[in-house]
Amino acid sequence: MAQQKKKKKAEPINWTKIGAISIAILFAAMMALSLLGTGWIGGLRAIQPGDGVVIDYTIYNGEGIPVLTTSDLVMADAEGDGVFVYLSGPIQVTAGYAPADDTIAIPHQYGGISPFALFRTEFKAITDSVIGHRERDRVTVPFTFEDPDAPLTREMTLEQFEGIGGDFETVQIGDLVPLGFADSPTIALDDIEPDVMTRFAYVTAMTDETITLRYGYSHAVVTIQSVRAAS
Repeated sequence: MAQQKKKKKAEPINWTKIGAISIAILFAAMMALSLLGTGWIGGLRAIQPGDGVVIDYTIYNGEGIPVLTTSDLVMADAEGDGVFVYLSGPIQVTAGYAPADDTIAIPHQYGGISPFALFRTEFKAITDSVIGHRERDRVTVPFTFEDPDAPLTREMTLEQFEGIGGDFETVQIGDLVPLGFADSPTIALDDIEPDVMTRFAYVTAMTDETITLRYGYSHAVVTIQSVRAAS
C-alpha cells in the first residue's frame, strides 16, 4: 500500500505584515503625488476660474469653414479643399481670463507672417467656456456677442478694395480676403509704423460699385488638453 503524503499545513495569514506592506505602498504613492504639487488635482474636478488650462481650438465662420486653428489635421483637410486656414499653437491661459486689449495678436505656429487679430470678446468667450468642464472635454463656443447695430462687416468701394490689394474683376462671393488691423487706432508718430495683425474676411455681397466683407465669425470648438488647479 502506497504511503500517503502528508498535507502541508497552510500557514496562517500574517495580516500585520500585509498591513505594513500596504501602508508602505500608500506612503510611496502619497510621496509621489506630493512631488507633483496640487496641479494633478485639476484633471479630477471641474475647472474653476483661475485654474491654468492648455487648450486647442478651431474658429469657424458662418459657413462652417475653419478660419483659425491649432490643429494640423484641420488645416490639412481645409487646404485639400483649397481653403487657407491660419495655424496657431495651443493657448496656455487662466480660465476666465479677460485681456485688456481689444485685439489680441495670435502668432502663427511657424512664423513668417503677421499675427492673427483675435478680438477680446472672442478670446474671453473661449477662456470662459472651459469653466465647469474637465480635462479632455470638447466644447462648442457660440460667438453671440456681436452687436446687431454694429455688425462685423465692411462695405468697400471699388477703389478701396483695390487699395488693399483686391481684384474687383476676379473676386467672387465666398472668397477669403485678408484685412489688416493695427494695434492702435491712433496716428503713428515719428514715422513709427504700428504693428499690423491680419484677420480674414469673406466676401458676402457685391454690386457693380461695392463689395461687402464679413470679418465676424460664428463659433469656436475648444478641446481642453490639460488643467492645473489654482494654488
